Amino acid sequence: MKRNPDLIRDLMLALEAAEGAELLRIPDLPGYARHQVDHHFRLLVEADLASAGHVSSDGRRWVAVRLTWAGHDHIDIIRDRRVWRDTKAAMKKAGFWSLETMGVVARTIIRERLEALGIGVNP
Repeated sequence: MKRNPDLIRDLMLALEAAEGAELLRIPDLPGYARHQVDHHFRLLVEADLASAGHVSSDGRRWVAVRLTWAGHDHIDIIRDRRVWRDTKAAMKKAGFWSLETMGVVARTIIRERLEALGIGVNP
């Protein structure tokens, strides 16, 4: 299954929006099949952007899921819809994407916005 950057972002936003510190299962996301959401959550865990306590006995549900510190940092740089749109457009033009490259592109867009506001930011 191919990675879906929109699903990853939507999932991270849903995890962040949870009322408790940890969820007992991955939230359902409208427009995505359960297996897609589960797979992308596993990718977030592998990237250390989310954590999971353990898997249920049937192996299909994660328990005690949450974003990590790095996950909160990552969602902060792609939260804004315009930054996300411009980041995706740049990644599409480049013909590839990775979490690291996505972060660099989003930070560059944010830095340019801040400089346009007269706020100098050191790299």
